[in-house]
Amino acid sequence: HVLRDHRMHEQFIGPRYLIYVAALEMHPLDTENRIDELRNTQGIGYCNITKCCTKVCPESIRITDNGIIPLKERVVDEFYDPLGSVWKWLKKKFD
Repeated sequence: HVLRDHRMHEQFIGPRYLIYVAALEMHPLDTENRIDELRNTQGIGYCNITKCCTKVCPESIRITDNGIIPLKERVVDEFYDPLGSVWKWLKKKFD
C-alpha cells in the first residue's frame, strides 16, 4: 500500500482529490486535459485499487469503481496503449 507501507504522501494526492479531478475530467462541458498531470504529478499510479477508500467512504459511494478506475483507464489509454499510439501517429500523419 502506497501510504501505509511506502510513506509516499507527498507524491499521491489521495482519493478525495482524485474524485474531484474525475468530476472535472468526465464533465461533458470541460475541455481541460488533466491526464498528464494525473500521471506525472498527482500520483494516480500509486493507487493500487484495493478499494480501501470505498470501504471507509462515509457516504457509501463506490469511488473506486465510478471515479478512480475510469481515471486510471484514461491514463493507460493515453500513455501505454500501443494501438492508441499507432492511431495518434496515423492521425497526425494524415491531418
